[in-house]
Amino acid sequence: MYKKILVPLDGSELAKKGLEEAERLAKFFGSEIILFQVVPFLPIYGSPELVTPLIVDEKQKEFAEQYLAGLTEELKKRGLQANYMVKTGQQVAVEIIDYAKESGVDLIVMCTHGRSGITRWVLGSVALKVLTRAETPILLIRSKA
Repeated sequence: MYKKILVPLDGSELAKKGLEEAERLAKFFGSEIILFQVVPFLPIYGSPELVTPLIVDEKQKEFAEQYLAGLTEELKKRGLQANYMVKTGQQVAVEIIDYAKESGVDLIVMCTHGRSGITRWVLGSVALKVLTRAETPILLIRSKA
């Protein structure tokens, strides 16, 4: 039923809780797990142009690559099919949705940080944006810190 399962991660232990459920599903369905992380662009302040140019923090991107490569190897040692992808972009939710669509992902498994009220209003909710905009089925796991 699910051939490809996408698991967006942000490097936090809380986000990894979604990986636990994806692993269970992958074992049951024989699915491939794709670990995914978005490294946001950084604005260059003090630029004379009207449009602020954006750069990628190469150290952050390198850390994301190492982090996902390590998790991918752990999954492979447990007998699962696993790969990873690191993308750069301004809007994390849009990158997740676009990658899922382009790659033919059958299910997105992600963990919500469980924020509510003013915290969610200020920080936004990637999980909520993905949930309301993606065409791909989503398994959203609520987690509290």
